[in-house]
Amino acid sequence: MRRKPIDPFARRMIQGSVAFACVLLVMFAVLTVVYLHTRPRCSDTISAEAASPNKQWTAALLERRCGEDTPFFTHVNLRPTGEELQRGFFSGAANAGEVFEMEQDVASTGLNLRWSAPDTLVIECRRCEASLLRKHDKEWNAVTINYELTSR
Repeated sequence: MRRKPIDPFARRMIQGSVAFACVLLVMFAVLTVVYLHTRPRCSDTISAEAASPNKQWTAALLERRCGEDTPFFTHVNLRPTGEELQRGFFSGAANAGEVFEMEQDVASTGLNLRWSAPDTLVIECRRCEASLLRKHDKEWNAVTINYELTSR
C-alpha cells in the first residue's frame, strides 16, 4: 500500500507547534532560574558588621532560617573589607568565610563582635547554648578568632 504524502501546510503546522513548545520550555526554564535566584529559600540577613581597626577585614553577624518549621541559625562570616558578602546563587546562604555557627536566633544569643587587634576578632556570646554550637574556628586567613562564650 502506498503512503499518501504529507500536506505541506500540515507539515508547517507540526513544525510550528514543536518550535512553540520548545520556546515555552526555554521560557519556563529561564523564569524558574530567575525566580529561584531572586527569592532564595534560605537567605541570610545581616544583623551587624564590624570592621577591623586597620579596615582590612569585616566581620558580619548573620541570621538564617530556611522555612517556617526549621530553626534559626546564627553565624559569623569574615571577608576582606570592600568585598560583598558572597551568597549562593540559588540558596542565598553566605557560606564563604563562615567561622562561627550555632542553632539559635541572634536575639537570644546576645552575640557581639569586637576587634581586639587588627588581626584578632573576639566573638562574645553571653547567652549561648553549648549544645547548639555547630562551628567555631580558631583562625581564618590571617585573622585569629577568640571566643568568650557564656552558657545559660
